[in-house]
Order: sequence, then C-alpha cells, then structure tokens
Amino acid sequence: MVSKLLALDAYPNLRDLDFRILRGVELNMRRYKWVPLEDIARFAKVDIETASFRLGKLDNWGLVVRRSDIGYIGYQLTIHGYDTLAIRALSKKGIIEAISTTQIGVGKDADVYVGVTPSGGKVAVKFNRIGGRTASRKAGYHGHVFQDKRHTSWLYVSRLIARKEYEALTLLSPIARVPRPIAWNRHVVVMEFINGTELAELRDTDLTREEAGEILSKILDEYLKIVRFGIVHSDLSQFNVVLTDDGSILIIDWAQYITTDRPESYELLKRDLTVLLNAFKRRWGVKRELEDVWPAFEEAWHESRGESHERG
Repeated sequence: MVSKLLALDAYPNLRDLDFRILRGVELNMRRYKWVPLEDIARFAKVDIETASFRLGKLDNWGLVVRRSDIGYIGYQLTIHGYDTLAIRALSKKGIIEAISTTQIGVGKDADVYVGVTPSGGKVAVKFNRIGGRTASRKAGYHGHVFQDKRHTSWLYVSRLIARKEYEALTLLSPIARVPRPIAWNRHVVVMEFINGTELAELRDTDLTREEAGEILSKILDEYLKIVRFGIVHSDLSQFNVVLTDDGSILIIDWAQYITTDRPESYELLKRDLTVLLNAFKRRWGVKRELEDVWPAFEEAWHESRGESHERG
C-alpha cells in the first residue's frame, strides 16, 4: 500500500513563523503530552491570537492536532509535522532539494521516497514511522530509558531508531554491502539510491534454483564479514535483502542491530540464519542447512568477541 507524504502538500504554504511554531510544539513535547498554546506563542515570540490562527492552519494541514478538553488548549505534533521539520532541516543543510512522490519502499515501520539533491542526484529518504508496542523493541531500548520522562513520545522513539540505523550504516558501509548513509535528522535517514528489488517482492519463478543459490552465497558472505566485525542484524529475512540491478545484494534495515558483545546476539544470529535459509529452501529449493553454515558464523562471532574457539 502506497502512503502519501502529506508534508509535501503543506510545505509550499508554510511561512518561517509556521516552522517556528512547529519547532515550539516539538521541543515542548518533552515536557507536555499536550503543549499549551501559551508556551507555543512564547517560543515563537508572537501573541496568543497569531499563534492560535497559525496553529489552526497547521491543524487543517494535518501537521498538528488540537485538544481543548484537558483544562486548557493544547497541541501535539503529528508524524506529518515531524516530517515537515525534518525535510526543512535537510533542505537547509543542502542535503536534499526536493522529494518525489515516488515511493520506493513501504512497510509497517517506515516509508522510503526518492529525494533529489541540489546537484540533481538521487538519494533514498527513509521516514521511520514507529508507534505503539513495537517501538522500544525495534530501537533496542527499554522502559528505563524513559524513566525521567513524563510520557513516551513515539516521535522521539522514531528519532532514536533513525539515529541507530544511521550509526549502523556508518559503521558497516566501509566493509560490507549495505546502503551508504548520507545524513540523518530526527526520524529520517538519507542514504544512497540504488536500483533494486527486495527478495520478498520477487516471484518464485523469477529465479532458478542455481541463481537463488548464488544469491544466498553472496548474502552469507556479506553477513559473515559483518558478524566478524562485531554486529548482528537480529531481524534478517528476505524482506531485508535487496537484489540490485547489477546482480549484487544489499542488506538493509539495521534499526534492530546489536553488537556481538551482548550475549543474546548468539541466538539472534542463529535465528537470522535460520529464517534466511528457510526462505530460500521454501521458495527456490536451495538446500543449505543451518549446520552447514553455522560453524563459520560461530567462529566469526567468537572472533569478534576476542575469544578463541575450536570447532567441535
């Protein structure tokens, strides 16, 4: 299902004052679940009437939401307002000049669009849209992270997830086939644009067993380098591998990565491999068993932890 980036419709209508107001709502959501109108006006350095009028416009465009049954008039930033602030920041930094309505990736947790740089090049712009019960799990964070907050903002968690993925790509892009990161702001990660197709989007008849076997070998080779480096994906599947137009592969979606110094990484690595091997066996008849590949990965896992390991 293709979702529309509503921020692109509103963006041409926004004034500098609107961005100050949106920024005021964003910053004060650290203190309030619903930010009082007076605090927003004070931050934007305008009177109450002006702030209320502009917030009405922003509400109509879907960038904020208003509530008046809480003893005062309060506002929250919506995910579309968060999109708008991120686009503005990336534009002012000269990272992107425009975003196409062409959506190149969609999932329950993120939408990916084609961006255009000031020089006319293409980039992939990933908007994380984490919410509810999956947010802390996806980010690898737990409740104690938020113990000093009056409430948990899922916009904030989406930001943590984007930062985590940007960190992973920065670490891994010099040594393995993952997207090269370009920039990060709030819940948005900008990365290189590469033409390709997710393995999950391929029909079973698109690959012969021999072709699928070669692709699986490429994935395992790349993942072995990554594990030896000290990182486990922890959510690897056919949905997180892209077959590029030049016949190579990319491993994507690194928001759940963990380092091999964490003891649970051992079982998560085993699960990653099991899920991947089962998909290739089920769809293309590639018969590679976990016991065939596990010794090399187990050795790499121990090596990354500085441990000696003798194969049994």
